[in-house]
Amino acid sequence: MNIPKQTPEIFSILSKGNFISSNGSKGKLFDVINYEDNFNILKEFFSHTGYYLERGHNYFYFSQQEETNTLMEKKLEQFAYYIDVMDFFSSMDTKPAVGTRYRVTQIAEECYANERLKQKLFALSRKEKMTDKVTEIAGDLTTGGFFEQEDEDTYKVMDAIHYLEQVISLITIEDDGEQTNP
Repeated sequence: MNIPKQTPEIFSILSKGNFISSNGSKGKLFDVINYEDNFNILKEFFSHTGYYLERGHNYFYFSQQEETNTLMEKKLEQFAYYIDVMDFFSSMDTKPAVGTRYRVTQIAEECYANERLKQKLFALSRKEKMTDKVTEIAGDLTTGGFFEQEDEDTYKVMDAIHYLEQVISLITIEDDGEQTNP
């Protein structure tokens, strides 16, 4: 098996729960994984480490077949937060689509003008200033690999946002109000 020389860097990123998207600064790593048979070679290689290389719509990530209950609970809590964040961004004039650029100051201004949006933001962050709240949330999405910071005030939506959208679309709420997964 002839693994790519970038394998340690790919592992370092994906093993932390991050994504490698085609439209981000790690686009060259996306191309390495996507090149000819590299995906299958890397999938086989990483499977021996307990990680499974997965392909999404223009992004790659690791999954694990067996996780502790504590890790699963932590992931569920994190995802509940991401659902609230996606609800916040979906309530804005400009929806979170791949390639969309958000300016922190622009989002803060929209929150000042829209009380409902402002309340959602206040529920997501305990920071004092509106711009600090937005920066914190955008930073969380950047850490997760769903946004990428382009400069001090601008964040770009990555291809990995499809992962959040896909998982959220799998959640169904039955008539009794309890959430279930198909």
